[in-house]
Amino acid sequence: MAGRTTAAKRYAQAIAAIARTDNTWEQWRQDLAVVQEALQNPDLRLTLESPRITAERKKALLDETLGNRVAPATKNLLTVIGRRGRFNLFADVAVWFDDIADRALDVRRHTVTSAVPLTDQQRQRLLRQLSEDGGQVVLSERVDPALIGGFVVRHEDLIHDYSIRTRLETLRERLN
Repeated sequence: MAGRTTAAKRYAQAIAAIARTDNTWEQWRQDLAVVQEALQNPDLRLTLESPRITAERKKALLDETLGNRVAPATKNLLTVIGRRGRFNLFADVAVWFDDIADRALDVRRHTVTSAVPLTDQQRQRLLRQLSEDGGQVVLSERVDPALIGGFVVRHEDLIHDYSIRTRLETLRERLN
């Protein structure tokens, strides 16, 4: 995941340590999502990233923007990030935290790409097969008509290609 910095990873690991101790993984995920949504406002984001704005002003602006939608621990994190002028890392912190949380909660994310949308029966069968090793499976779906038929399942760096396009390419290579 290009662009994810070591500093962002350290923040995410610190959050994970708190979440592990308090078993607040989902609360942190929700809070980080709320903050990321708020940071979609370019004016807010640029103000928070500006070195000219004092840490106290940034904290007040965040309190005003977020209100009671996030936990006090999340506000403390934002105060630390603001004091250190690291709001530009926030998106990477959230991505790192999601990765750490998924491992801690035994969540495996798979992306399935198929030539046509999966039917409910196909989706359930695929979820059943992917969850045989235990843990929770989260499936995201994409459609790519270039596959002709079949599907491709990706989990992290592992790709299982059951597409007709790949089978035809393999057959063509064997025939040449």
